[in-house]
Amino acid sequence: MSAIEPHPGEGCQASVTLSLSKGGPNMEKARERARSSVGFDWLMAALAFLMICGPLIDGWAHAHGEVDQSFLTPWHAVLYGAMAINGLVLLAAGIVGLRRGYSFRNALPPGYWVSALGVVLFVVGGGFDAWWHTMFGIESGVLALLISPSHLVLAVAGGMITSGPLLSIAAQYGRDASGWKTIGPAIVSAWAILVNLGFFLAYAQPIEDGFTPLTMRPAGDDAVYPSLYRLARNGSLTRLPVPAKLDLETVDASPDGKHLVYRVNRYQDPDALPPSDIEVAGADGAHPVAITNSGRHDTEPVWSPDGKWIAYVSMPAESSGDFRIRIISPDGKTSRDLLAQTTTLAQLSWSPDGRSIAYGSRNGTTAMIAVVDVATGNTHWLPATANGNAPVWTRRGIVYAGSDGSIRIASPDGASSKTIVEKSDGSPAISRDARSMAFLNTELGSEQVWVSDLGGSKPRDVSQLSGMDVQDAAWAPDGSLLFVALGRRDPTRTGIGKALAMTAMILEAVILAGAMLALVRRFRVPFGAFTLMFAGFSLAMALQSDFYAYAIGGAIAGFIADLAVAILGERARSGLAFYVLGALVPLLFTLFFEIVTARINGGEGWAFNLSSGAPLLAAAAGLFVAFCFESPLGSGAAANYPDVP
Repeated sequence: MSAIEPHPGEGCQASVTLSLSKGGPNMEKARERARSSVGFDWLMAALAFLMICGPLIDGWAHAHGEVDQSFLTPWHAVLYGAMAINGLVLLAAGIVGLRRGYSFRNALPPGYWVSALGVVLFVVGGGFDAWWHTMFGIESGVLALLISPSHLVLAVAGGMITSGPLLSIAAQYGRDASGWKTIGPAIVSAWAILVNLGFFLAYAQPIEDGFTPLTMRPAGDDAVYPSLYRLARNGSLTRLPVPAKLDLETVDASPDGKHLVYRVNRYQDPDALPPSDIEVAGADGAHPVAITNSGRHDTEPVWSPDGKWIAYVSMPAESSGDFRIRIISPDGKTSRDLLAQTTTLAQLSWSPDGRSIAYGSRNGTTAMIAVVDVATGNTHWLPATANGNAPVWTRRGIVYAGSDGSIRIASPDGASSKTIVEKSDGSPAISRDARSMAFLNTELGSEQVWVSDLGGSKPRDVSQLSGMDVQDAAWAPDGSLLFVALGRRDPTRTGIGKALAMTAMILEAVILAGAMLALVRRFRVPFGAFTLMFAGFSLAMALQSDFYAYAIGGAIAGFIADLAVAILGERARSGLAFYVLGALVPLLFTLFFEIVTARINGGEGWAFNLSSGAPLLAAAAGLFVAFCFESPLGSGAAANYPDVP
């Protein structure tokens, strides 16, 4: 005869005792599970707090240059000391459980075997870490510090150790459990896990990475401006004296070699198309004169073979959808539209007889080279140039860049083409005598100008500007090569930098929403929990970057989350209110991050579409996390739907 009896107090959520008619009380005790207490949970929560302080202090030392080339440092002493205390307390609890008659497997309360195994893994990881530092030295960079295999083992172990109170309380109590006395240790445990995640994602953590706030600085005097170079046939390189702070690009030389033409942006914005003008200067770059002033983005000027016209592309500044090919006299007095369309136009090249212009565009969804008749404006496609761009018209055919990095030449009618260079970065330019070809190549690291014969043989790097990237090249009548080169921009000022910052915000939204929604779903979270969690998380992340003001934004976002949970009550745990909560809190956290950053930076440097879109993306990320807890698709049974023949 047997009976299954629940432990008192928690109904179906509680553990059970299996009592048998035979075997006596010792066998019954061995099959029970040691139970935790409020005091023990709080003790382990305090140790979880101490445990997470270890990597934070060690990370602070690395971030501030306070590290030695030794494993035995004060920072490691705190880290491993906290682990040892956790291990000793769990060992003592296990011994007490064994002495009370519990089996080895059941000697620790539910949830704390995970912590105990975490201690074991931490010891193994510590030995691995000591060996790693001995073999490879102490990591000096944040990325190397966090991606180090030995440190990733320690990260997993730390998460296991600090999860004990959260798992224990979840095992002991049902969904109605509430109050700081009961649920408080779970809140501390969840905070420690959250901080552990944030710390080891420091390379993509907005508060901690030291990078995201810099992408949001207002524009300053750190812009990088291009330089214009002339490479003579004898190999000598000369920097032409164009005016200072001139954001120029797409240079071309007149057929007589007496003038240059190029595009100049009115202000620098590497992520957009600011208004720009076409300027004509002397062959030495002196005395530039603007010949367009449309307020549009006028760019990519090319001189006609007879020198009477300059063709260029004109498109709306900071926008799109109205592309034109225009021709203008070198003095700017006469101009007209040659072609207007809503599809992209780019990279023009005159035919040798000056009667037509080849250009890059899109035929449906396929990039392709087209030709426009200068006299009539009639156009036609060159079918063999599918997936091609950057045309250069020569007497032998039209040279262009393929989407696969090759450089090809098409017959003048576009019926056939063949490859002449297997690999490049495009932008081919053909010398006036049609014997040499220049193109861009990153084979040696940075983007440089390479020159080969027209058949693609004997390629060589001719610009050799270490640390600079060449943007385009054009041949002058005397056989010299003109090109624009630009130094590397501060990565925080680039589009990629802003994309990385946006990604970090989305990742932060995911882990914040995950921690918050897990607690809301499982417990009746006491008021103030999220205020302390988010403020504490922000402070912990700021320990690495010294931006402590972010704790204010975290506290405000957490306080609003506490208010929402208190007002919504049971509704906050499922359905629409649960989804709203999942989206709202990441939105607010990101919004207050932006506000504090603007305060620190002395202004907002992001364009309005970025600064307003970032909180919305964070909200979307939080909403999808909420969907992971409770699918919006429901759980309808197949029986409710008729068979479909």
